[in-house]
Amino acid sequence: MSGTSGSGSSRGTSLFEYILIACVAVAVALLVQAFLVKPYRIPSPSMIDTLQPGDRVLVDRIGYRFKDVEHGEIVVFRYPLDTSVVFIKRVVGLPGDELLARDGRLWRNGEELEEPYVHRTNGRTDPTEPAGVIQGTTMSDPWSLAEPYTVPPGMYFMMGDNRTDSDDSRVWGPVPEANVIGRGFFIYWPFERFGSI
Repeated sequence: MSGTSGSGSSRGTSLFEYILIACVAVAVALLVQAFLVKPYRIPSPSMIDTLQPGDRVLVDRIGYRFKDVEHGEIVVFRYPLDTSVVFIKRVVGLPGDELLARDGRLWRNGEELEEPYVHRTNGRTDPTEPAGVIQGTTMSDPWSLAEPYTVPPGMYFMMGDNRTDSDDSRVWGPVPEANVIGRGFFIYWPFERFGSI
């Protein structure tokens, strides 16, 4: 009689332990996503060839508490015109940088940039052009890069690697530091693209 009772108690304890372990695992996963690393899915072709639509990437959410954003990093941020929307782009301008799109290339602080990550078509690097004029006017936004533009303090200038098909800072301006979520650093899916960005 006592043997039967002990076996039932053991099964009950094991089930409780499994449930507890599962709850702790979920809680840890949620905390990791909230504060450390969060996965994101790439929805558009604006970052090809570096990132493809459908890629799943991991984003470091804590690194920028200990280091500054740097040129060339791939950053996830809240869209300045609608902070419920999240974008991923490359940092091309830091506060104080002067940027200009000229002759199909990006210039920073008077120097033409070498950008091997920019998408190529038929073996040729796609041009980096200024954004078009504002509809109904003959003027461009100051950040269109048709003329030299200085990135304001506390802001970052973001561009997609697919320069001819990217809705980026040339269109809607620089991104406030407060909108930055973190740095994209790793593709975890699909498996054939598994690796660092």
